[in-house]
Amino acid sequence: MLKNLLIDEYPLLVPPTLASQIGLNEAVALQQLHFWISKSKNFKDGKYWVYNTYEDWQKQFPFWSVSTIRRIFKNLEKKELIETANYNEMKYDQTKWYTINYDKLNKIVSDCSK
Repeated sequence: MLKNLLIDEYPLLVPPTLASQIGLNEAVALQQLHFWISKSKNFKDGKYWVYNTYEDWQKQFPFWSVSTIRRIFKNLEKKELIETANYNEMKYDQTKWYTINYDKLNKIVSDCSK
């Protein structure tokens, strides 16, 4: 049992400084992506990656619609905070793979602390 929580459920984390810079939804999604990258064994092109469909992401973010999740990830791509690729063995499988552009993220964080 998780004693410090309101209910017995693992929380999503929200880094306040990052949320103020890139948006609340984007900060929540980026933090969750970082969590899964830190556990990933999928090492391609010098980076760790995770893959999910938008429907799979919705299982982690049940309070967002699939269209909202799609918009959040597109915003993160536009801001160059995430990179996407397709390393699927089957060419018809269009499931996106995601990694974080930590250099860009570190620049945003360091600019905040100035």
